[in-house]
Amino acid sequence: MLRLNKKKKLGSVLLFLGSYEISAELLDHNCGLTRNPLRNKRMKGGKNADILSNPWMVLLVDNSNSGDSIAGGSLINSGFVLTAGHTASFKKVRLGEYDRESSSDCTPSGCIPSTFDIDIAESIIYPAFESESLQNDIALLRLAKKVTFSDYIRPICLLVNERLRETTSSFAVTGWGRTNDFPTSRILQTASINRVNITVCMEFYESQNDGTQICAGSVDSDTCVGDSGGPLSAKLAYGNTIRVFQFGIISYGTFTCDAPSLYTNVSHYMEWIVNVTSRYS
Repeated sequence: MLRLNKKKKLGSVLLFLGSYEISAELLDHNCGLTRNPLRNKRMKGGKNADILSNPWMVLLVDNSNSGDSIAGGSLINSGFVLTAGHTASFKKVRLGEYDRESSSDCTPSGCIPSTFDIDIAESIIYPAFESESLQNDIALLRLAKKVTFSDYIRPICLLVNERLRETTSSFAVTGWGRTNDFPTSRILQTASINRVNITVCMEFYESQNDGTQICAGSVDSDTCVGDSGGPLSAKLAYGNTIRVFQFGIISYGTFTCDAPSLYTNVSHYMEWIVNVTSRYS
């Protein structure tokens, strides 16, 4: 039922949909910034992500390290990864990943150090998660040790005391999931998708509209198997800087990965996220 990995991908779009006042609190103030400038660029079709532009991306891996079973997640502070409830069975997270088949990742944009794995000390699934319907599909993974931030490892932004604006219409998705040509992708992929009226997904998937999900898709891009748990994000102005904010978590869609998909609406769960993470701060 779960087919979350990009099918075709597009570059993300720089969004200036109003600036957040500094009084809007971030979960981690080191968040959402990259070594590369955030450019206004859109690409058609499948697209490798820039090696330096997604330092919050986390690869969930099985203990066998075979790569047959993967999912995504996002680093949200030094001790926690945010992912989907249905991907919370993984035991390790990999940080600083880009090319899953290379021990030394370099592109014309630069190089990043070797990846490293961290054990998951605790998987905390949202109490009301429903495994059959995938309602409330969200979980927090507490890492066995704290992460040190760098240009290559940095958290994505979560807005704590204010909901992200529903007027945001364009998003980026990233992951190593299935593409048109391969079971899973070797290199981190990125795509641009658009917000779709929630009623479209509700009717298509016969789901309920309770405000906990975002419907999004594109005529030539989709998430697919292996992308589950990764972030649905957008670049927004926060004070005088442009940062990447997480709006949703890749949850589920069609087996064929060619229709609007559903994403867990992170804003709906911020009180729970803050309560859980603050217990270990």
